[in-house]
Amino acid sequence: MTRPAGSDQAGFTLLELLIAMTVMLVVLAGTAQLMSDAMNGNQAAKQMLDMNSHLRAAMDLVQRDLLQVGQGLPVGRRIGIPNSGAATPINRPGPPPSGACPGVDTFPVDSTLPAITVGAGLGPPINGQCTDVITILAADNLFGPVSLASISAGGSTARIHDSVNISDDPDVDSDNLRPGDLLMLTKGAMSTLMQVTAVAGQEVTFGGGTGDPLGLNQLDPSLDMLGTINQLKDAAPSDPDNPVVVGGVQQRAPSQATRIRMITYYVDTQTDPGMPRLVRVVGGGRPNAVGLGVQDFRLTYDIADQVNNPTGVPMDASDLDGSGACSPDPCSENQVRKINVVLAMTANDRRRNNVMGQGRQSQNVLYTQVSLRSMAFVDRYR
Repeated sequence: MTRPAGSDQAGFTLLELLIAMTVMLVVLAGTAQLMSDAMNGNQAAKQMLDMNSHLRAAMDLVQRDLLQVGQGLPVGRRIGIPNSGAATPINRPGPPPSGACPGVDTFPVDSTLPAITVGAGLGPPINGQCTDVITILAADNLFGPVSLASISAGGSTARIHDSVNISDDPDVDSDNLRPGDLLMLTKGAMSTLMQVTAVAGQEVTFGGGTGDPLGLNQLDPSLDMLGTINQLKDAAPSDPDNPVVVGGVQQRAPSQATRIRMITYYVDTQTDPGMPRLVRVVGGGRPNAVGLGVQDFRLTYDIADQVNNPTGVPMDASDLDGSGACSPDPCSENQVRKINVVLAMTANDRRRNNVMGQGRQSQNVLYTQVSLRSMAFVDRYR
């Protein structure tokens, strides 16, 4: 049978159309997968870059603070605090107990605070291992030592000498005092650490309550306690403007004030359990996150005990009681000459459904060793 004339027309059969559509769908699916992989790869690379950037920034900040440990502190690198009698322990910034990890409550009971207060295994656990805590002290070279004009009879206020304006506006020399600042007051070999709660003109107040979260301002006019501002004032009932010299020998000099930087580092898992944070606390203030996604924060110490000079000492309970690295003597914070820091972070964010949250986790670790020059050398020749 022949087709009618003019009936031939170009076109596709149904089978050909189905085959073409199938091929097109396969090509589109492959392209979509390639695009998805490219986007996921780009996202993963960005997260890794962010992680490494945050890790480096956090470690740089830790290094900077550790380099200043002990700077400007008295001989022995320790500052007096209220002790004995009715004195109460000084509150220490840090994490609360978590699981088997004891957390932080107060500084160890002593007559002084050292430049370094260790905290092996006191922080919350990550991957089943308790993290570390450290608190360090250093003088702030923008304020001090500055002469005191006077200390009130009860010790609740002190007046800064007029040679330094502590409340000018604007703060020209960055030497203004503010509530929350820590002041080390010294008189001869005596020292005590106080927290400023108010400033009016040249007068600073050392109050209590919420303004003194560390519990440093323990006043004791009866002088039953040691290490208080009252005891320091009793040693010098009036402060001269200039040193008193008799027969070429200095008899008495003004009491002095130096601003102290107390910095604490620890891992916080309470704010967001899915995103452990390395936090930095200045004085008794609020914790500030300096690193996210922390997977490890460990500190060890190189000791100069003039015997074995052990390295990599965790300064845990055994090291501090004399049965550890410095046996038969206890290791002391004053013997620390280097601090070894391990900080690990991850790009995994379990709050998001992304490539890093689907079992493919990127992690990086930084190691550093910081030599503590102010713990190894004196500030001046004698």
